[in-house]
Amino acid sequence: MAKYHEIASVLAKQIVEGQYRDSGKLPTEKELMEKFQVSRNTIRSAITLLADQGYTYQVRGSGIYVKEINFDKSVNLNVVKGLTSEFRETVNQSTVLALNLCEADKKLAKAFGCSEGLPLYYVKRIRYLDKEPIRVETTYYRQDIIPYLGREIAERSIFDYITENLGLHIGFSDRQISADYLSEENARYLNLRVNDPALTIKEKTYLNNGQLFAIATGILHFEKITLFASGKVYE
Repeated sequence: MAKYHEIASVLAKQIVEGQYRDSGKLPTEKELMEKFQVSRNTIRSAITLLADQGYTYQVRGSGIYVKEINFDKSVNLNVVKGLTSEFRETVNQSTVLALNLCEADKKLAKAFGCSEGLPLYYVKRIRYLDKEPIRVETTYYRQDIIPYLGREIAERSIFDYITENLGLHIGFSDRQISADYLSEENARYLNLRVNDPALTIKEKTYLNNGQLFAIATGILHFEKITLFASGKVYE
């Protein structure tokens, strides 16, 4: 992982934890250079990444300000990380409904850009926030990239396992969001009623070398999860 990515990750974690809440801004470029022992260009790259991810904005001659976003209640669409990482202190359980090896059929092979029959892990889980169900998700992982995926991992954070235990670097994710009505099965999982509204997020997640390794569909509880995205305005 590039050094500026590491620095941006550290600063993002500190922002989410409220370390800069009182000041409302990050240290100066010079202070950050001294803190991380890196060049000005590296710090500026990290700051640009933080801004792209929606954490900060910069006012020339004044400083780098932290956006007033309630990260505890919003999924940041600008950042690629697992739900446990998004809500580190409050996502406290995952119920694994299914975990098994399967083979890529024609549809999945086309989506992954692989040959039919490639081994895939299939995982279906219910995710909880403050002990309340918030998301039903199904995900396919390429076994040639994720060699082992057990229930003990799926009950916690698969994202942490991939990055920390396997040492893989996740690069980016493509997300398609649509509105729908809950099926009987998903309504039961989320403690809602059939035909209540729901947000469906379809995700393709890639390593930093551009290799697609996971395809997921998430059904979100419409009362408990909000989505957040930030972007530049072009005139």
